[in-house]
Amino acid sequence: MAIVIQKSQLKKALAPSALAKAASRAAASASASASSAKLGDARFASIKIRKPPEAESPTKPEASKKFANVVIRKPQKAEPPPKPEAPKKFANVVIRKAQKGASGLEAFVPGKSFGIDDALTRYAIKAVIGEGGTGRVVLARDQMLDMDVAIKILSPRLVRDETALASLKAEVRITLGLIHKHILRVYNLERSGSNYLVVMEYLKGRSMAQLMDDIRGGMAPDFVVSAILLVADALDYAHRHNVLHLDLTPGNIFLTDDGIVKVIDFGIARIAGVASVADDFIVGTPVFMSPEQIRGDPLDATTDVYSMGVLTFQMLTGRFITSPDLPLATLAAEPHPPVEGLPEPVAAVIEKATAFSPGDRFESTGDFAAALAVAYGIDPTI
Repeated sequence: MAIVIQKSQLKKALAPSALAKAASRAAASASASASSAKLGDARFASIKIRKPPEAESPTKPEASKKFANVVIRKPQKAEPPPKPEAPKKFANVVIRKAQKGASGLEAFVPGKSFGIDDALTRYAIKAVIGEGGTGRVVLARDQMLDMDVAIKILSPRLVRDETALASLKAEVRITLGLIHKHILRVYNLERSGSNYLVVMEYLKGRSMAQLMDDIRGGMAPDFVVSAILLVADALDYAHRHNVLHLDLTPGNIFLTDDGIVKVIDFGIARIAGVASVADDFIVGTPVFMSPEQIRGDPLDATTDVYSMGVLTFQMLTGRFITSPDLPLATLAAEPHPPVEGLPEPVAAVIEKATAFSPGDRFESTGDFAAALAVAYGIDPTI
């Protein structure tokens, strides 16, 4: 889960004496943090993300009683075609859909606005989707356009004064310009009383975190590589527009019911090299954050490369690259333990992506994804 930490508090944690203690703790825990890898659930042994044929629209697969086959594909310019019929090699690969009534969403209670004033009648709130360090996300109905949307109600600390608000507006304008088939669309910035709301595309499907909860160990390499190639394509696009994501986690990589990979939650995205709305705060999910992001240093695309490496390691092995319980001072000052439990060429790629020094990493997420594919003997062409 993303957190928000004030920099003044972080400076105390990163004082020389604290770093020395942290380094000692890190050395003591390094050997314990590397456990044997669980290299994939047998159910994912044959899964592969692929692009559907261009010529004909595939037919909808025959539904089983409890499961639905999911094939990740690259969307076409026209409306997405129906789900393709699963080939025989996918016959035993299914992703369980959540049963009705087990969505985990907090039901809307009449009179409970979740931070949206009654005066903003355009949106009828249905449920709470999630909550983190940057705010709460609700599912709502846009009654003007008659469509479901997701609304992030931003944490007050991100709009604490006029300077922060001006930065927020600038960043939302940039994010509104990110129009990519694998990036969640942002529609608008709204104000409701003292609250600021980011209105976004609502997706039906499951996050990688939810998919990983259903298995023990890691996902099949073909599945992971195909997904990472699409995520990298989206991030390289954002980086070309000078926007960093800064919170790449399994929870922020989404697989829709139509089989499309989407990068979600650019809610703490930052314009590279420009002061952020959270300039006085450290925002993100610590175990996935680069050391320089934790320290509050200037950032570039290599910070997202680092997070991509950590994310990929977890998807492949089912394990964190380092203990999520380590203090921030340790994560900021010490490299993670050596990568183990993966084929040597793959481990080398992960090590390079998650190098402690930004200058030792791949220059782009696309370079990392392509190297990962080659290490597995997979064609990196999307």
